[in-house]
Amino acid sequence: MLDSPSIDGTVAGSSLEGPHENERSGEENATMVEAVPEKKATIRDVARAAGVGIGTISRVLNSNSQVSRKTRVRVLEAISRLRFRPNAQARRMLRRRAEMVCFLLSNRDFLHPFHARILQGVESYATRVKQHVLFAALHYSPRTPPDRIDLPPVLQEHGLIDGVILAGTTYPNLLHRIQSIHMPFVAFSNNVVGLEEMLQFDEVGFDDLNGALQATRYLISNGHRRIAFVGDTSSYPWLYRRFKGYEQGMRENKLRPVLIASQNSQSFVDFGQDSTPRILARESRPTAVVAGNDEIAFGLWRALSRHNLKVPDHISLVGFDDREEAVLMDPPLSTVRVHKEAIGENCMKMLLERLHDSGMAFSRRILPTEFVIRGTVRKI
Repeated sequence: MLDSPSIDGTVAGSSLEGPHENERSGEENATMVEAVPEKKATIRDVARAAGVGIGTISRVLNSNSQVSRKTRVRVLEAISRLRFRPNAQARRMLRRRAEMVCFLLSNRDFLHPFHARILQGVESYATRVKQHVLFAALHYSPRTPPDRIDLPPVLQEHGLIDGVILAGTTYPNLLHRIQSIHMPFVAFSNNVVGLEEMLQFDEVGFDDLNGALQATRYLISNGHRRIAFVGDTSSYPWLYRRFKGYEQGMRENKLRPVLIASQNSQSFVDFGQDSTPRILARESRPTAVVAGNDEIAFGLWRALSRHNLKVPDHISLVGFDDREEAVLMDPPLSTVRVHKEAIGENCMKMLLERLHDSGMAFSRRILPTEFVIRGTVRKI
């Protein structure tokens, strides 16, 4: 039988051509070996080569003193021999971190402008330190037992996130629920309602009392003596703290505090509108009003205009929060500015501090407010 021709036309079975064919075959094989990319070593490869677990690799690379010298040398030799370079996923495994936190908004609308600005601050700081933020919403009753609160799935799956930032309106039962799953968290403290004195946690907030005190002092410095406070202090602890600041400003000037609180209003704007008749019905009509927040101030301004009363010509008005809408009023609202993005940044920073040192003492940071003078206060 004739031998089959090779691709280049030589006879494959010829003894004369054999050595050349073998040399060529060897060259082709060598070329094929060089074309195969070198497989990168993984953290599991290193653990297998050193005869230890992934946790030990993590402790060696993080300079943990709990690893013996002999084991450390063996791990470092395996790393060197395999030329191991951890990628992003391996680095997260080594740190046992997902590099992701959850911003949990409780009992508030998804697009609530105040908390949206806090979230903006959280994301801004997270981006700078290469962390990721996942948004989740939760609605629950303050009467629900902690173990019956149905947390978002991302909080129930172990290892998906490193910690939680709690915003919105937060009740103690949620704090107990988060603690029960051993999840590090930081709470926006101003909106924690019904807080138990013995419950300790990391928190960031702003100074409600001092903000209202500064607003009241500004009105008094402009000659006002009959000043009322409008806000539902029995339902909202942050409005109660603002009332106490107003009250302090009045009493330090030997003036009598006046609290106006309507009942069963559907919203803060409605609250301001419903409170206006009670202000106007007073025998000694106030010359100025401290509104518990900007929404109440807007309701007051709207209702006063329907009574043909102008702000500040007939009544001076100040708010609290410095929402974006404050500059849209006519005239623009003088109000207490809350630095919302700074609150978010501090929440994120504090959470990372907790993740770095789980044994540190609980922290409480209260940020200052700023009184912004615009056009709703008249000097008398």
